[in-house]
Amino acid sequence: MADEKRKRLYCNSCKQLTNHILKGEHKGIFGSDPEFSEVLEYALWICMGCEFGTLEQTYWNDAMRDGQEDVNYFPERTEHALSTKPYSKLKPQLRAIYKEAIACYNAQALILSAVGLRALLEGICHDKRLKGKNLKVKIDGLQEYLPNKNIIRNLHHFRFMGNDAVHELAPPKPTEVALAISVIEDLLNFLYELDYKASQLREMRRSKKPKPAKSAKAVSAVLTITPNP
Repeated sequence: MADEKRKRLYCNSCKQLTNHILKGEHKGIFGSDPEFSEVLEYALWICMGCEFGTLEQTYWNDAMRDGQEDVNYFPERTEHALSTKPYSKLKPQLRAIYKEAIACYNAQALILSAVGLRALLEGICHDKRLKGKNLKVKIDGLQEYLPNKNIIRNLHHFRFMGNDAVHELAPPKPTEVALAISVIEDLLNFLYELDYKASQLREMRRSKKPKPAKSAKAVSAVLTITPNP
């Protein structure tokens, strides 16, 4: 209808910006001071594609200027959320740490995400039986498995970020954590996925190779020993 209010919002179900229709509104005015009021406005938006609903909460008060409203959406938008990737040969303990690090990042718990990534890196080194008095030595030991030295260099940068998060409780930037996750995923892909897929490909190629034909002497011998009916 022409009088329906519409708005472009990111839809968690459609995974993209879609048109939403306004289905309901509510405004609450709070505060005991008549000269200073706080307002909470609620709006229910329905996606025109999948029909999933989103609650929009807008807060403002008399001290705010236009455009300074605090807007939140429920459920929270997942537009910038990261998804876990499947790794066929990753051990359950390492997979659990990896998933928790991603979940912390999506919840904006950046210190916990950095600590989880550091624990995951320690776990990978332990799984590969790399010995050393500290994580720096263990990371250097990964060169045995990684022909690309850039990954080693990036892992050392990530180690420093983890140190700050653990010892100084200094929250890293979201871009730093996202990059660290990308580096760890490159490492997991190289150590646990590419080798597994390569071995699968080798087995597939072996199974498709034609069996060698029997020699003429072998065929003759079979015919010689085969009794007549």
